[in-house]
Amino acid sequence: AAFVAALQEEAAAACCATLRRVFCSGEALPAALSRQWQALTGVPLHNLYGPTEAAVDVSYYPASGAELAAVEGASVPIGFPVWNTGMRILDARLQPVPPGIAGDLWLTGVQLAHGYLDRPDLTASRFVADPWGDGTRMYRTGDVARWLPDGAVEYLGRSDDQLKIRGQRIELNEIDLAMAALPGIEQAVTHAAVLGGGGDQQGDARQLVGYVVADETIDADALRQRLATRLPAHMVPVAIVQLASLPLSSNGKLDRKALPLPQTQARIAGRAPSPGLESTLAQAFASLLERESVSAQDDFFLLGGHSLLAMRLAAQLRRTLDQPVSVGQIMVAPTVEQLAALLSGPSAGATRAGFETVLPLRRSTGPTLFCFHPASGFAWQFSALTRYLDPRWSLLGIQSPDLTSPLSQAQHLDAVCDAHLATVRQQQPQGPYYFLGYSLGGTLAQGIAARLEAEGETVAFLGLLDTWPPETQNWDARRGENVLDPAVLEEVNREREQFIATQRQQAGEGMEALFTTIERNYARSVRLLATARSARFSGQATLFLAQQTQQPGQDARRAWAPYLGGLTIWPLDCAHVEIVSPRLFEQIGPRLQQILASLNP
Repeated sequence: AAFVAALQEEAAAACCATLRRVFCSGEALPAALSRQWQALTGVPLHNLYGPTEAAVDVSYYPASGAELAAVEGASVPIGFPVWNTGMRILDARLQPVPPGIAGDLWLTGVQLAHGYLDRPDLTASRFVADPWGDGTRMYRTGDVARWLPDGAVEYLGRSDDQLKIRGQRIELNEIDLAMAALPGIEQAVTHAAVLGGGGDQQGDARQLVGYVVADETIDADALRQRLATRLPAHMVPVAIVQLASLPLSSNGKLDRKALPLPQTQARIAGRAPSPGLESTLAQAFASLLERESVSAQDDFFLLGGHSLLAMRLAAQLRRTLDQPVSVGQIMVAPTVEQLAALLSGPSAGATRAGFETVLPLRRSTGPTLFCFHPASGFAWQFSALTRYLDPRWSLLGIQSPDLTSPLSQAQHLDAVCDAHLATVRQQQPQGPYYFLGYSLGGTLAQGIAARLEAEGETVAFLGLLDTWPPETQNWDARRGENVLDPAVLEEVNREREQFIATQRQQAGEGMEALFTTIERNYARSVRLLATARSARFSGQATLFLAQQTQQPGQDARRAWAPYLGGLTIWPLDCAHVEIVSPRLFEQIGPRLQQILASLNP
């Protein structure tokens, strides 16, 4: 790619009149560069891929003509395997991933090397037995890729380009592609560095810096604003540096060590908090989230907050301000200026915030992901998803928070589904719909999806967080009443006790009314589940499965077969009560974003 870029000037291209074919290999080939090359020379360009461990090139893609015109991404795909070579894209458990989902790229076939000379340890870690081949091996490339609809493979970057900064998983290549796709940007790369001098180059001290080569002078702030519409907030670089060219090593590859740091430390975006209430709130945000400073527009959840930290923030503010502050208020007003306006406004409306049927976790201009409450009746857990989903997505929690809500009023779970369906229709009259539910919330989401399908609507995504059909639970009818089998009841009680204990620990005093509501909702949910019956939804669903609490002999695919048209399972090494914890959302959030992005809403 560096050679092709060097020949972009017309005079240089004219010197290559005898060229008949050009083969590129060694690094990602930008689609824009390929199109410029085609316009200047008309010489067919071929993109090749392959590591030294597989005798160099193992795949190809024609980067010209109709094939190039069909490329939608920022880089040309690495394409299709050559003869006698195989390409597999697998997850962390060595299971194949669906098309459009990122995974680790593995190679098979006769081109694989025997191993590394005098390095049996390294050989054993990179060359493993092929589960799908008889006596053959696979090689782990260390690259991240995904299948495209036409069967080609798209290279997404190195797995060691995946960082974790302040608890957020970040793939630098995704940021590179987003910057390169902006008008006027010729090349782009992202680097994580400590700004302001000193410090360790690992962990929370690092910040993202973008580097671009452009055809004219850029407005860095405007570029960051445009990136904010394409990337989650934690993936937008804090500073962007324009270079005449990217520094290259002697072998023509990017030299990250030669990338210059910004001349000044990146400033906090947004206006400074006003004296008084805003300053008090900003100090509380910064203290709890361990940040030096917070602007008036900074979002508590985008900065790394979640429902449990919101509990602590509410308790801290109650003591500091000597006035009622609820976690619900923080949910609906997550920035400093929004929360200040809410707390200084009429008290009647403020005290209801976060305790209504619709919890606006984020309102935006794109599609809406509806998040359905578990047996607690509250959808606060889903607040952490705002950090992982594209900013275009709205997130609405559907709740049953009080004595007048569907969970308290209904005699059967069908009535709860009907009531929540009406709420969903009020928020979004027509499809496509996107649903996510945890535990009981997954049961509700599946039932509402079936109803919408029967009404002729489209449910484009149904996500289940460790949800099993109620019919598969062991109901004990021999006692003359519908009660849960002791083993099932024990799991429900663990979920209830974990939720309440965690909230009590984080919330402090003054929240007894909330805990009474939660206790009542759990008891009501158990009674409703005892008589629940699932309707069939013929669409696809995605199940995030908590393996630690999966009972011996349980088969999720078989359990859901009568009620779903298809099921994709993502196993997670956790218990049922942990699957909505901040730690697990670090795994679920990026995966959910990948799935939703692949639907092209």
